[in-house]
Amino acid sequence: MKTPQSKAKSIDPKVKPLNPAAVRSITLPTGRKMPVAAYGTFHSDWAQALMKDATVEAIRLGWRHIDTARAYENEAEIGQAFRDAIKAGLIRSTDDLFITGKLWNGHMSPKDVAPALESTLRDLGLNQIDLYLNHWPWPNVHTPGCAGDHRNPDAVPYIHERFMETWGELVKLKKAGKIVHLGTSNHTAATMKLLLRDVSKDERPVANQMELHPLFQQTDLRSEFEKEGIACMGYMAVGSPKRPARDTFKEHRSDLEDPVIQSIASDLNITPGQVGLAWAVQRMNHSGGFVAMTTRSSRMRENLIPATTDLLSPGHMLRITGDGTPEHPGIDANNRLIWGQVFLWPEADGDWRILWDDSQVFETSANYARFKKAFTAYDKVKRETTVPLPAKPVEHH
Repeated sequence: MKTPQSKAKSIDPKVKPLNPAAVRSITLPTGRKMPVAAYGTFHSDWAQALMKDATVEAIRLGWRHIDTARAYENEAEIGQAFRDAIKAGLIRSTDDLFITGKLWNGHMSPKDVAPALESTLRDLGLNQIDLYLNHWPWPNVHTPGCAGDHRNPDAVPYIHERFMETWGELVKLKKAGKIVHLGTSNHTAATMKLLLRDVSKDERPVANQMELHPLFQQTDLRSEFEKEGIACMGYMAVGSPKRPARDTFKEHRSDLEDPVIQSIASDLNITPGQVGLAWAVQRMNHSGGFVAMTTRSSRMRENLIPATTDLLSPGHMLRITGDGTPEHPGIDANNRLIWGQVFLWPEADGDWRILWDDSQVFETSANYARFKKAFTAYDKVKRETTVPLPAKPVEHH
Protein backbone atom coordinates (compact mmCIF):
# COMPACT_ATOMS: atom_id res chain seq x y z
CA MET A 1 0.00 0.00 0.00
CA LYS A 2 1.29 3.43 -0.91
CA THR A 3 1.88 5.79 1.99
CA PRO A 4 0.61 9.40 2.06
CA GLN A 5 4.22 10.50 1.58
CA SER A 6 4.68 8.45 -1.59
CA LYS A 7 1.28 9.68 -2.73
CA ALA A 8 2.46 13.28 -2.45
CA LYS A 9 5.65 12.49 -4.34
CA SER A 10 3.73 11.11 -7.30
CA ILE A 11 2.03 14.46 -7.92
CA ASP A 12 4.38 17.19 -9.13
CA PRO A 13 2.77 20.61 -9.69
CA LYS A 14 5.92 21.73 -11.56
CA VAL A 15 5.09 19.44 -14.49
CA LYS A 16 3.68 21.65 -17.23
CA PRO A 17 0.30 20.74 -18.76
CA LEU A 18 -0.37 20.11 -22.43
CA ASN A 19 -3.06 21.92 -24.35
CA PRO A 20 -6.15 19.66 -24.38
CA ALA A 21 -7.10 21.07 -27.79
CA ALA A 22 -3.90 19.54 -29.21
CA VAL A 23 -5.05 15.99 -28.38
CA ARG A 24 -6.35 14.14 -31.41
CA SER A 25 -9.92 12.91 -31.42
CA ILE A 26 -12.19 10.48 -33.24
CA THR A 27 -15.49 11.81 -34.53
CA LEU A 28 -18.37 9.55 -33.46
CA PRO A 29 -21.61 9.16 -35.47
CA THR A 30 -23.30 11.89 -33.43
CA GLY A 31 -20.57 14.33 -34.41
CA ARG A 32 -19.22 14.31 -30.85
CA LYS A 33 -15.43 14.10 -30.68
CA MET A 34 -13.84 11.43 -28.47
CA PRO A 35 -10.22 12.14 -27.45
CA VAL A 36 -8.00 9.23 -28.53
CA ALA A 37 -6.14 9.24 -25.21
CA ALA A 38 -8.24 8.06 -22.26
CA TYR A 39 -6.96 8.32 -18.70
CA GLY A 40 -7.66 4.95 -17.08
CA THR A 41 -8.93 4.71 -13.51
CA PHE A 42 -8.48 0.96 -13.05
CA HIS A 43 -6.37 0.99 -9.92
CA SER A 44 -4.97 -2.50 -9.47
CA ASP A 45 -4.73 -2.87 -5.71
CA TRP A 46 -1.72 -0.66 -5.18
CA ALA A 47 -3.22 2.57 -6.51
CA GLN A 48 -6.78 2.71 -5.18
CA ALA A 49 -5.98 5.35 -2.55
CA LEU A 50 -4.28 7.51 -5.18
CA MET A 51 -6.95 7.60 -7.87
CA LYS A 52 -8.85 10.74 -6.80
CA ASP A 53 -5.81 12.99 -6.69
CA ALA A 54 -4.30 11.30 -9.74
CA THR A 55 -7.46 11.96 -11.76
CA VAL A 56 -7.45 15.64 -10.81
CA GLU A 57 -3.80 15.80 -11.85
CA ALA A 58 -4.54 14.09 -15.16
CA ILE A 59 -7.16 16.73 -15.88
CA ARG A 60 -4.71 19.49 -14.95
CA LEU A 61 -2.15 18.08 -17.35
CA GLY A 62 -4.57 18.02 -20.29
CA TRP A 63 -6.41 14.69 -20.26
CA ARG A 64 -10.05 15.16 -21.19
CA HIS A 65 -11.19 11.58 -21.75
CA ILE A 66 -11.63 9.73 -18.45
CA ASP A 67 -12.25 5.97 -18.52
CA THR A 68 -14.20 4.60 -15.55
CA ALA A 69 -16.11 1.46 -14.61
CA ARG A 70 -18.36 0.24 -11.83
CA ALA A 71 -16.07 -2.76 -11.40
CA TYR A 72 -13.17 -0.49 -10.43
CA GLU A 73 -15.01 0.34 -7.19
CA ASN A 74 -13.98 4.00 -7.20
CA GLU A 75 -16.66 5.91 -9.11
CA ALA A 76 -17.43 8.04 -6.05
CA GLU A 77 -13.76 9.02 -5.77
CA ILE A 78 -13.60 9.84 -9.47
CA GLY A 79 -16.76 11.93 -9.12
CA GLN A 80 -15.10 13.85 -6.29
CA ALA A 81 -12.07 14.35 -8.54
CA PHE A 82 -14.34 15.98 -11.12
CA ARG A 83 -15.74 18.33 -8.49
CA ASP A 84 -12.26 19.16 -7.23
CA ALA A 85 -11.10 19.89 -10.78
CA ILE A 86 -14.03 22.23 -11.32
CA LYS A 87 -13.40 23.97 -7.98
CA ALA A 88 -9.74 24.44 -8.91
CA GLY A 89 -10.73 26.01 -12.23
CA LEU A 90 -9.17 23.25 -14.31
CA ILE A 91 -12.44 22.68 -16.17
CA ARG A 92 -15.69 24.65 -16.21
CA SER A 93 -17.88 21.57 -15.77
CA THR A 94 -17.95 17.89 -16.64
CA ASP A 95 -19.16 19.01 -20.08
CA ASP A 96 -15.47 19.73 -20.77
CA LEU A 97 -14.73 16.02 -20.34
CA PHE A 98 -15.54 12.91 -22.35
CA ILE A 99 -16.44 10.26 -19.78
CA THR A 100 -16.62 6.54 -20.45
CA GLY A 101 -18.35 4.19 -18.01
CA LYS A 102 -19.11 0.47 -18.06
CA LEU A 103 -21.98 -1.82 -17.10
CA TRP A 104 -20.53 -4.55 -14.91
CA ASN A 105 -21.27 -8.24 -15.51
CA GLY A 106 -23.17 -8.56 -12.25
CA HIS A 107 -25.66 -5.93 -13.41
CA MET A 108 -26.56 -7.42 -16.79
CA SER A 109 -29.91 -8.81 -15.64
CA PRO A 110 -32.50 -6.52 -17.29
CA LYS A 111 -33.89 -5.37 -13.94
CA ASP A 112 -30.42 -4.28 -12.79
CA VAL A 113 -29.28 -2.26 -15.81
CA ALA A 114 -31.05 1.03 -15.09
CA PRO A 115 -30.22 1.03 -11.35
CA ALA A 116 -26.57 0.33 -12.19
CA LEU A 117 -26.39 3.29 -14.54
CA GLU A 118 -28.18 5.53 -12.05
CA SER A 119 -25.58 4.60 -9.42
CA THR A 120 -22.79 5.42 -11.84
CA LEU A 121 -24.32 8.76 -12.79
CA ARG A 122 -24.90 9.66 -9.14
CA ASP A 123 -21.39 8.78 -8.04
CA LEU A 124 -19.74 10.53 -10.98
CA GLY A 125 -22.01 13.57 -10.58
CA LEU A 126 -23.48 13.36 -14.09
CA ASN A 127 -26.88 13.66 -15.71
CA GLN A 128 -25.78 11.61 -18.70
CA ILE A 129 -22.65 9.71 -19.68
CA ASP A 130 -20.82 10.20 -22.96
CA LEU A 131 -20.02 6.55 -23.65
CA TYR A 132 -21.38 3.52 -21.79
CA LEU A 133 -19.83 0.16 -22.54
CA ASN A 134 -21.10 -3.31 -21.77
CA HIS A 135 -17.98 -4.43 -19.90
CA TRP A 136 -17.91 -8.13 -20.92
CA PRO A 137 -20.19 -10.14 -23.22
CA TRP A 138 -21.55 -12.41 -20.47
CA PRO A 139 -22.85 -11.94 -16.89
CA ASN A 140 -20.07 -13.86 -15.16
CA VAL A 141 -18.72 -12.29 -11.98
CA HIS A 142 -15.73 -12.89 -9.76
CA THR A 143 -14.91 -11.87 -6.22
CA PRO A 144 -13.07 -8.51 -6.11
CA GLY A 145 -9.35 -9.10 -5.71
CA CYS A 146 -9.71 -12.85 -6.31
CA ALA A 147 -6.82 -15.09 -7.26
CA GLY A 148 -6.42 -16.55 -10.74
CA ASP A 149 -7.86 -19.93 -9.77
CA HIS A 150 -11.21 -18.44 -8.74
CA ARG A 151 -14.19 -19.96 -10.56
CA ASN A 152 -17.88 -19.13 -10.39
CA PRO A 153 -19.96 -22.33 -10.83
CA ASP A 154 -22.84 -20.23 -12.20
CA ALA A 155 -20.77 -18.75 -15.03
CA VAL A 156 -22.17 -19.18 -18.55
CA PRO A 157 -20.93 -18.62 -22.12
CA TYR A 158 -22.27 -15.94 -24.43
CA ILE A 159 -25.99 -16.51 -24.97
CA HIS A 160 -27.23 -14.05 -27.55
CA GLU A 161 -30.88 -13.83 -26.56
CA ARG A 162 -29.85 -12.98 -22.99
CA PHE A 163 -27.34 -10.40 -24.14
CA MET A 164 -29.97 -8.72 -26.31
CA GLU A 165 -32.22 -8.37 -23.27
CA THR A 166 -29.42 -6.43 -21.59
CA TRP A 167 -28.71 -4.40 -24.72
CA GLY A 168 -32.39 -3.56 -25.03
CA GLU A 169 -32.32 -1.96 -21.58
CA LEU A 170 -29.23 0.04 -22.55
CA VAL A 171 -31.00 1.25 -25.68
CA LYS A 172 -33.94 2.44 -23.56
CA LEU A 173 -31.54 4.44 -21.37
CA LYS A 174 -29.93 5.95 -24.45
CA LYS A 175 -33.32 7.00 -25.80
CA ALA A 176 -34.12 8.49 -22.39
CA GLY A 177 -31.05 10.72 -22.68
CA LYS A 178 -29.03 9.04 -19.93
CA ILE A 179 -26.43 7.70 -22.40
CA VAL A 180 -25.05 9.61 -25.40
CA HIS A 181 -23.22 6.71 -27.09
CA LEU A 182 -23.37 2.96 -26.57
CA GLY A 183 -20.36 0.70 -26.87
CA THR A 184 -18.99 -2.71 -26.06
CA SER A 185 -15.85 -4.05 -24.43
CA ASN A 186 -14.13 -7.39 -25.00
CA HIS A 187 -16.51 -8.42 -27.77
CA THR A 188 -15.34 -11.11 -30.17
CA ALA A 189 -15.98 -11.42 -33.89
CA ALA A 190 -18.98 -13.73 -33.42
CA THR A 191 -20.63 -11.82 -30.57
CA MET A 192 -20.28 -8.54 -32.45
CA LYS A 193 -21.65 -10.05 -35.65
CA LEU A 194 -24.75 -11.25 -33.79
CA LEU A 195 -25.23 -7.88 -32.09
CA LEU A 196 -24.95 -5.90 -35.33
CA ARG A 197 -27.36 -8.31 -37.03
CA ASP A 198 -30.10 -7.58 -34.53
CA VAL A 199 -29.96 -3.83 -33.88
CA SER A 200 -31.10 -0.78 -35.81
CA LYS A 201 -28.75 1.97 -36.93
CA ASP A 202 -29.24 4.12 -33.85
CA GLU A 203 -28.83 1.11 -31.51
CA ARG A 204 -25.39 0.07 -32.77
CA PRO A 205 -22.25 0.30 -30.66
CA VAL A 206 -19.95 3.11 -31.76
CA ALA A 207 -16.85 1.87 -29.94
CA ASN A 208 -15.29 -1.33 -28.65
CA GLN A 209 -12.64 -1.40 -25.94
CA MET A 210 -10.22 -4.32 -26.36
CA GLU A 211 -6.74 -5.45 -25.43
CA LEU A 212 -4.30 -3.90 -27.93
CA HIS A 213 -0.55 -3.42 -27.67
CA PRO A 214 2.49 -4.02 -29.92
CA LEU A 215 2.87 -7.67 -28.90
CA PHE A 216 -0.88 -8.31 -29.23
CA GLN A 217 -2.13 -6.33 -32.19
CA GLN A 218 -5.47 -8.01 -33.07
CA THR A 219 -5.27 -6.46 -36.54
CA ASP A 220 -7.91 -8.63 -38.22
CA LEU A 221 -10.48 -8.22 -35.45
CA ARG A 222 -9.91 -4.49 -35.24
CA SER A 223 -10.26 -4.20 -39.02
CA GLU A 224 -13.59 -6.06 -38.89
CA PHE A 225 -14.94 -3.72 -36.23
CA GLU A 226 -13.75 -0.56 -37.95
CA LYS A 227 -15.33 -1.62 -41.25
CA GLU A 228 -18.60 -1.51 -39.30
CA GLY A 229 -17.88 2.01 -38.05
CA ILE A 230 -16.85 0.87 -34.58
CA ALA A 231 -13.88 2.77 -33.18
CA CYS A 232 -11.40 0.64 -31.22
CA MET A 233 -9.82 1.80 -27.97
CA GLY A 234 -6.96 -0.33 -26.71
CA TYR A 235 -6.46 -1.20 -23.06
CA MET A 236 -3.20 -2.68 -21.71
CA ALA A 237 -1.72 -0.25 -24.25
CA VAL A 238 1.83 -0.55 -22.89
CA GLY A 239 1.40 -4.04 -21.49
CA SER A 240 0.20 -2.93 -18.04
CA PRO A 241 3.38 -3.93 -16.15
CA LYS A 242 1.61 -3.42 -12.80
CA ARG A 243 -1.44 -5.53 -13.62
CA PRO A 244 -2.84 -7.85 -10.90
CA ALA A 245 -0.96 -11.05 -10.15
CA ARG A 246 -3.88 -13.18 -11.39
CA ASP A 247 -3.27 -11.76 -14.89
CA THR A 248 0.47 -12.45 -14.92
CA PHE A 249 1.85 -15.69 -16.35
CA LYS A 250 5.29 -16.99 -17.21
CA GLU A 251 4.30 -17.14 -20.91
CA HIS A 252 3.85 -13.36 -21.03
CA ARG A 253 6.35 -11.06 -22.69
CA SER A 254 6.91 -7.39 -21.86
CA ASP A 255 6.14 -4.85 -24.58
CA LEU A 256 8.38 -2.31 -22.88
CA GLU A 257 11.33 -4.69 -22.99
CA ASP A 258 10.90 -5.80 -26.59
CA PRO A 259 14.14 -5.13 -28.54
CA VAL A 260 12.36 -3.33 -31.39
CA ILE A 261 10.46 -1.07 -29.00
CA GLN A 262 13.66 -0.38 -27.05
CA SER A 263 15.60 0.37 -30.23
CA ILE A 264 12.99 2.83 -31.53
CA ALA A 265 12.83 4.55 -28.14
CA SER A 266 16.59 4.94 -28.15
CA ASP A 267 16.62 6.27 -31.72
CA LEU A 268 14.01 8.91 -30.92
CA ASN A 269 15.09 9.65 -27.34
CA ILE A 270 11.61 8.87 -26.01
CA THR A 271 10.39 6.22 -23.58
CA PRO A 272 9.38 2.70 -24.64
CA GLY A 273 5.91 3.50 -23.31
CA GLN A 274 5.65 6.48 -25.65
CA VAL A 275 6.61 4.23 -28.56
CA GLY A 276 3.74 1.88 -27.73
CA LEU A 277 1.22 4.68 -27.30
CA ALA A 278 2.34 6.45 -30.46
CA TRP A 279 1.90 3.19 -32.36
CA ALA A 280 -1.61 2.85 -30.86
CA VAL A 281 -2.62 6.29 -32.15
CA GLN A 282 -0.89 6.21 -35.54
CA ARG A 283 -1.77 2.69 -36.71
CA MET A 284 -4.51 2.08 -39.24
CA ASN A 285 -4.72 5.73 -40.34
CA HIS A 286 -5.13 7.19 -36.85
CA SER A 287 -8.48 5.44 -36.46
CA GLY A 288 -8.23 4.31 -32.82
CA GLY A 289 -6.97 5.22 -29.40
CA PHE A 290 -5.74 3.93 -26.07
CA VAL A 291 -6.42 3.81 -22.35
CA ALA A 292 -3.43 4.39 -20.09
CA MET A 293 -3.15 4.74 -16.34
CA THR A 294 -0.40 6.14 -14.14
CA THR A 295 -0.37 8.08 -10.88
CA ARG A 296 2.82 10.07 -11.63
CA SER A 297 2.59 13.58 -13.09
CA SER A 298 5.66 13.18 -15.28
CA ARG A 299 4.38 9.93 -16.74
CA MET A 300 0.90 11.38 -17.30
CA ARG A 301 2.41 14.09 -19.47
CA GLU A 302 4.64 11.62 -21.31
CA ASN A 303 1.67 9.38 -22.04
CA LEU A 304 -0.39 12.23 -23.48
CA ILE A 305 2.27 13.52 -25.89
CA PRO A 306 1.80 10.66 -28.43
CA ALA A 307 -1.83 11.74 -28.80
CA THR A 308 -0.79 15.25 -29.84
CA THR A 309 1.81 14.60 -32.55
CA ASP A 310 3.21 11.74 -34.64
CA LEU A 311 6.32 10.51 -32.85
CA LEU A 312 6.91 7.54 -35.16
CA SER A 313 7.93 7.58 -38.82
CA PRO A 314 6.38 5.18 -41.35
CA GLY A 315 9.56 3.15 -41.01
CA HIS A 316 9.13 2.84 -37.26
CA MET A 317 5.50 1.82 -37.71
CA LEU A 318 6.55 -0.83 -40.24
CA ARG A 319 9.06 -2.29 -37.79
CA ILE A 320 6.31 -2.74 -35.21
CA THR A 321 3.33 -3.69 -37.38
CA GLY A 322 5.04 -5.44 -40.27
CA ASP A 323 3.52 -5.95 -43.70
CA GLY A 324 3.32 -9.72 -43.99
CA THR A 325 6.66 -10.10 -45.75
CA PRO A 326 9.78 -11.89 -44.48
CA GLU A 327 11.62 -8.59 -44.66
CA HIS A 328 9.13 -6.86 -42.37
CA PRO A 329 7.56 -9.43 -40.00
CA GLY A 330 6.60 -6.95 -37.29
CA ILE A 331 6.60 -7.93 -33.63
CA ASP A 332 3.04 -9.17 -33.05
CA ALA A 333 3.45 -12.25 -30.83
CA ASN A 334 -0.21 -13.05 -30.02
CA ASN A 335 0.82 -12.18 -26.47
CA ARG A 336 -2.61 -11.85 -24.85
CA LEU A 337 -2.22 -10.61 -21.28
CA ILE A 338 -5.84 -10.80 -20.12
CA TRP A 339 -6.74 -14.46 -20.31
CA GLY A 340 -10.01 -13.97 -18.39
CA GLN A 341 -9.74 -17.37 -16.72
CA VAL A 342 -11.72 -16.16 -13.69
CA PHE A 343 -14.78 -15.89 -15.96
CA LEU A 344 -14.69 -19.46 -17.29
CA TRP A 345 -17.88 -21.52 -17.32
CA PRO A 346 -17.81 -25.28 -16.54
CA GLU A 347 -18.03 -26.45 -20.15
CA ALA A 348 -14.91 -24.46 -21.07
CA ASP A 349 -13.11 -27.23 -19.18
CA GLY A 350 -10.46 -24.87 -17.83
CA ASP A 351 -9.31 -23.60 -21.23
CA TRP A 352 -9.20 -19.79 -21.19
CA ARG A 353 -8.85 -19.66 -24.98
CA ILE A 354 -12.51 -20.64 -25.28
CA LEU A 355 -13.41 -17.20 -23.94
CA TRP A 356 -11.98 -15.69 -27.10
CA ASP A 357 -12.16 -18.23 -29.94
CA ASP A 358 -15.96 -18.21 -30.46
CA SER A 359 -16.19 -22.00 -30.13
CA GLN A 360 -18.92 -21.76 -27.49
CA VAL A 361 -21.30 -18.99 -28.56
CA PHE A 362 -25.03 -19.72 -28.40
CA GLU A 363 -28.08 -18.07 -29.97
CA THR A 364 -30.53 -19.18 -27.26
CA SER A 365 -30.68 -20.50 -23.73
CA ALA A 366 -32.30 -23.65 -25.08
CA ASN A 367 -29.30 -24.25 -27.35
CA TYR A 368 -26.95 -23.84 -24.43
CA ALA A 369 -29.03 -26.21 -22.27
CA ARG A 370 -28.76 -28.90 -24.97
CA PHE A 371 -25.02 -28.40 -25.19
CA LYS A 372 -24.64 -28.43 -21.41
CA LYS A 373 -26.55 -31.71 -21.14
CA ALA A 374 -24.42 -33.33 -23.83
CA PHE A 375 -21.21 -32.02 -22.28
CA THR A 376 -22.15 -33.35 -18.85
CA ALA A 377 -22.73 -36.81 -20.29
CA TYR A 378 -19.45 -36.66 -22.24
CA ASP A 379 -17.52 -35.41 -19.22
CA LYS A 380 -18.87 -38.25 -17.07
CA VAL A 381 -17.77 -40.88 -19.59
CA LYS A 382 -14.40 -39.17 -19.99
CA ARG A 383 -13.73 -39.25 -16.25
CA GLU A 384 -14.85 -42.87 -15.97
CA THR A 385 -12.86 -44.24 -18.87
CA THR A 386 -9.66 -42.26 -19.40
CA VAL A 387 -6.41 -43.04 -17.64
CA PRO A 388 -5.28 -40.13 -15.48
CA LEU A 389 -1.82 -38.80 -16.18
CA PRO A 390 0.73 -39.42 -13.44
CA ALA A 391 1.51 -36.46 -11.26
CA LYS A 392 4.63 -34.54 -12.24
CA PRO A 393 7.53 -34.96 -9.79
CA VAL A 394 8.16 -32.01 -7.53
CA GLU A 395 11.28 -30.12 -8.49
CA HIS A 396 13.58 -29.10 -5.66
CA HIS A 397 15.85 -26.11 -6.01
